[in-house]
Amino acid sequence: MFDTPLSRRQFGLLSAAALAGGPAIAQSRPDVAKILVPFPAGGTTDLVARLLADQLRGDIADVVVVENKTGAAGRIAISALKQAPADGSTLMLHALGIQMMYPHTLRQLGYDPFADVAPISITNRVDTCFAVGPAVPAPVRTLEDYFAWAKGDPKRGTFASAGSGTPQHFMPIAMGQQVKVELTPVHYRSSTVAYPDVLGGMVPAISTPLNDAMQQLSTGRLRLLATTGDRRNSLTPDVPTFAEQGFAQLVDSDFFAVFVHGSTSAPLQEKLSAAVRKALAAPALVAGFHKAYIEPMPTTPAETLRLARAGYERNGRMVKDVGYQPE
Repeated sequence: MFDTPLSRRQFGLLSAAALAGGPAIAQSRPDVAKILVPFPAGGTTDLVARLLADQLRGDIADVVVVENKTGAAGRIAISALKQAPADGSTLMLHALGIQMMYPHTLRQLGYDPFADVAPISITNRVDTCFAVGPAVPAPVRTLEDYFAWAKGDPKRGTFASAGSGTPQHFMPIAMGQQVKVELTPVHYRSSTVAYPDVLGGMVPAISTPLNDAMQQLSTGRLRLLATTGDRRNSLTPDVPTFAEQGFAQLVDSDFFAVFVHGSTSAPLQEKLSAAVRKALAAPALVAGFHKAYIEPMPTTPAETLRLARAGYERNGRMVKDVGYQPE
């Protein structure tokens, strides 16, 4: 069968492709895949990852596990993804802010935002909100009220955030600079970890993803003062935006996104993205999202990257305009 020169040449090419793992041989599906999560179990990011993992099992791998890699404002998880093979067996669920915001607000980034990681699909939109707990008097209902109360007392100006350089850190610092009121962050590993201190009155305020705050409103000890979107969030139609309260430059929404290693091939990125988009349409996942006040927002790799690059440019201008200095 392989006596003709052409047949021997074809056999040689196929053999070489097999040895090199080239495109002539279909890539096998891994037995186990994992989704890295930058924050502890119990928060919205972790919930989204676990709902997603349930739907991806049997599709991208026989087993899909969630691995919480916490610390350094989410950069521990990014480092773990960088060190993982670019074979689709390791995904990461993180804020798109690691491409849109972090490069402008963190001095020691530790990764190339558009080379080391590649976003393959948005999962959902995330607005940031600023809220106060029982340490703040009940009549405080607006940002103006809050600044009048906090002015002149550094202890009153402390707020909880989920890490240095995050949108939840940047927004209060920027508005404090504008009104000349000192606001000091108290950094936690996640909003989930911060809430006991805020609801217990140890920290007056918190800057947090709105979805996380929604799950705390039933306690009656949290009051939302503002959200960051370009319009009022449908979850909180009675809560004015930062822009409505005099902070026109602080209009920004973040997104949760699924990332892979930056060296992952384009065909594999497309394949994994299709699996994620399929998962985001599954009734069980949609129901789980709704319970957590989240709406699925699937996108292709190209759409996600365009959104990330546009956000990178927009946030760069915003950070420069408010005079924020990276930490």
